[in-house]
Amino acid sequence: MNQAKFSNVIPIWKFCTLYIFTWGIYQLAWAHKQWKFIKERDNLNISPWLRSCFLPFYLYSLCQKSIALAEEQGYRSKPSPFQVTLVYWIFVVLTRLPDPLWLISLFTFLPLLTVVKAFNYYWTQQQPNLPTNESFTGREIAWIMFGAILWLLIIIGFLASSEV
Repeated sequence: MNQAKFSNVIPIWKFCTLYIFTWGIYQLAWAHKQWKFIKERDNLNISPWLRSCFLPFYLYSLCQKSIALAEEQGYRSKPSPFQVTLVYWIFVVLTRLPDPLWLISLFTFLPLLTVVKAFNYYWTQQQPNLPTNESFTGREIAWIMFGAILWLLIIIGFLASSEV
């Protein structure tokens, strides 16, 4: 599909699905896209890939920028970038919990939804005549299939370890 036919809005359900099925890897591609847009818009000398790879360290800045962009368009929500980043880091630390409690860390996407919503608001205002792409691309389907296999292997591992 031609990307110009669709807005840059990503439905919340789609973001969550891709995040969960890819074990959070999707956040790298998503963050890269956001940083690339900010780099081009503000003419910054940054590396979107480095900022996405080190998202935990750059999330505060990304959150600030997304909220500022949305507020320029009339966004009324006033989330705290500090709180969003803090909750994100708490979920990151939860990966260190023992089996199966570490699975709680999969909810790391929850604080990211604040940033997704701010960007979605911005794009809704900037691209009011473009529809939202509600379907998955071939690449996204491939990632979901890869993630489903990983999930299956994890479940088999849990079941095998509980029998021992």
